[in-house]
Amino acid sequence: MAEILGGLLSSITPINLLYMFIGTFAGIIIGALPGLGPTTGIALLIPLTYGMDAIHALLLAAGIYQGAMYGGSITSVLLGIPGTPTNTATCFDGFPMSKKGHSREALGASLTASAIGGFFSCIALMFLTPLMSKIILYFGAPEQFMMAMVGLGIIAASSHESLSKGLLIGFFGLLLATIGGDALTGYDRFTFGISYLDDGIDFMTIAVGIFGLSQAIILAEEAKSIFGDTRLSGKMSDGVLACFKYWKITLRSSLLGVLLGVTPGAGGSAASMLAYTTTQTTEPDKETFGTGNIKGVIAPEAANNGTIGSAIIPTLAFGIPGSPTAAVLMGLLMIHNIVPGPRLFLDSGSVLYTFFWGLVWTCIAIVIIGLPLLRFFAKVTVVPYQILVPSIVILCSLGAYSIRGYLFDVILTVFFGVLGYYMKKARYPMVCFVLGLILGPTAETNLGRSLIIYGNFSFIWNRPITAALAILLVFVIAYPYIKRMITKCKKTKTENNAEKGGLK
Repeated sequence: MAEILGGLLSSITPINLLYMFIGTFAGIIIGALPGLGPTTGIALLIPLTYGMDAIHALLLAAGIYQGAMYGGSITSVLLGIPGTPTNTATCFDGFPMSKKGHSREALGASLTASAIGGFFSCIALMFLTPLMSKIILYFGAPEQFMMAMVGLGIIAASSHESLSKGLLIGFFGLLLATIGGDALTGYDRFTFGISYLDDGIDFMTIAVGIFGLSQAIILAEEAKSIFGDTRLSGKMSDGVLACFKYWKITLRSSLLGVLLGVTPGAGGSAASMLAYTTTQTTEPDKETFGTGNIKGVIAPEAANNGTIGSAIIPTLAFGIPGSPTAAVLMGLLMIHNIVPGPRLFLDSGSVLYTFFWGLVWTCIAIVIIGLPLLRFFAKVTVVPYQILVPSIVILCSLGAYSIRGYLFDVILTVFFGVLGYYMKKARYPMVCFVLGLILGPTAETNLGRSLIIYGNFSFIWNRPITAALAILLVFVIAYPYIKRMITKCKKTKTENNAEKGGLK
């Protein structure tokens, strides 16, 4: 307890607060630029921290991490381009809200949900690390495979408009995820002798094209700005209050982010997608998701920031990064002679608790920095299409090139932009496509590992957690049909009662 209090006092010194605010501001800008994100931001920070005090370096990293995870939602809401992979689900309802003139409301909701999700995650990191580090020992390859399968099962629940379209586009996402070298055997698949495809297709290359460039084509076709009017409706305060109005969604999504963040290999992308699809499936107005439902902004943003602190738990406890960003952060720790493992809190406890409190204060910092800027960001939606369309094309091209420095990434972005245009016109459920793309590699790799260990599928019923997840998977697939039958029965009963009343 003394170290927690000492970390609190250390974190609120003026110089430490300054480093946090600088890092948060830089993180918001980095996150808003497609193709960058927290991993790149912290990687770029590392060379600048060699001569720094360890606490200052970690507080800068904390600000960049938290700020970038939120910053990616800005372009997701305003332009339909995910700033980071974790903000992809925010596009589904955030951008339609902007098209309706409610960009301020959507931005206010994403900011508040990000801050709340991040706060829950940081509290979990600070107080639950010993407990969570024991729970994670029970999550091996079989458990990760079944968790991915539960996520893929949600494709059926997400296809409320057309099950065949949802399954088809989900399978297409799975197929794209198999391109490149097999993680277990190293054999190339679907590369057609093209060395560029040996490492697969980067997710952001696909996302920038599918969501960003395709939208530029639609705007050019419609010959108007994102929001056709010159005056924006909606208030930021409405978005802020919505997070508290729908507090159950905010809380559930935050906790889901914490849970998936602590599981190595899951990450913010899976957490945000599962939070979105869970909310879509369980809410009574699920038909409005994808058309500008603010719940579809709150859920993924609370979940992706909910992974921030919890993804660091396995990194600190076992030296197993819970996300790519946590892996880069581990490198930063080791550069400053902070070695993850059993003796971590004994050797560097004071530094770590200052870092933990720094993550908490960055949740407040993104609100302090973000709120004054949102009114200016929102005006992007009324910029004339003659200016906006070329800007989006340039932004998408730079974002695609910056990911790996390959010109071929830009060419693929254009290809997926055209493909995304036709997919949107045909009303394919994009959430199913992204679920297949994100969860496919996790399911495939961990299934292979499980089969190597067990030799068959007995791990599904021989391990308590996988058995429970298998039951959950069956429920997830059956839930839409059960709900439809219950609704039909209620409707029939109401009609019968009405007929009896009429006879009387």
